[in-house]
Amino acid sequence: MKQKPLFIAFSTQKGGVGKSTFTILAASYLHYQKGLNVAVMDCDYPQCSVHDMRKREIRQLETNLHYQSKAITLFESLGKQTYPVVCSKPEEAISRAEEFLSKEAAGYDVVFFDLPGTINNEGVIATFMGMDYVFVPMSASRLSMESTLSFIIPASELIQEHTDINLKSIHLFWNRIDGRIKKEWLTHYQGVIREFGLSLMQTAIPQSVRYDKEQSLEGSDAVFLSTIFPADKNLVKGSNLDMLIDELLDIIHLKPRI
Repeated sequence: MKQKPLFIAFSTQKGGVGKSTFTILAASYLHYQKGLNVAVMDCDYPQCSVHDMRKREIRQLETNLHYQSKAITLFESLGKQTYPVVCSKPEEAISRAEEFLSKEAAGYDVVFFDLPGTINNEGVIATFMGMDYVFVPMSASRLSMESTLSFIIPASELIQEHTDINLKSIHLFWNRIDGRIKKEWLTHYQGVIREFGLSLMQTAIPQSVRYDKEQSLEGSDAVFLSTIFPADKNLVKGSNLDMLIDELLDIIHLKPRI
């Protein structure tokens, strides 16, 4: 009998903070570098940016011999192919995921859900609450904090009040931390987070252009953000991505297989 995978989402009410980026990075890191079996439900309907990225990368592989060779070497060493990316309306995401999983011969460890930026109807809220864990990227700005906390605080209270809800915990983490941000601002925001009893991860992600570094069309540049390749090891250094993934695995109680 196949095991039930963990349902995990990177979600935030503030657009442009990195939920889709971290969905891709975490899925690729776990699937290609940690030996886990991963699937992605792209629920940011109708644009489905993760699904579109996968299609774009495949088209690039068709004309770029460097990435073709790199992909063949990777998949032969792993003994498996890319992880599936399934496009779905957000309110149908859980039932769509269960249908997909029931038809798959292989078992999965994690299914990542890339939820829309605005959780504004009961169907999307039900999907959010149907996750096992939710991770929330946020920037150290008043606008980001207010937008994040306005939804996360009542969601956290709901978890504590209703034990029948599937969602076990919500974890916030700093993203795009600029070296110019004053430490007293971070200390203030962290105090607010603690005051409301919310969980803040220890790992903070620095501001870095590498988080946008995708495959080049004709070149052979190292890749950081990709659904087909893991983040390049040299680019991972100093990104704190590896630390974030290790902390995430510890939170969800899942051990790597390689």
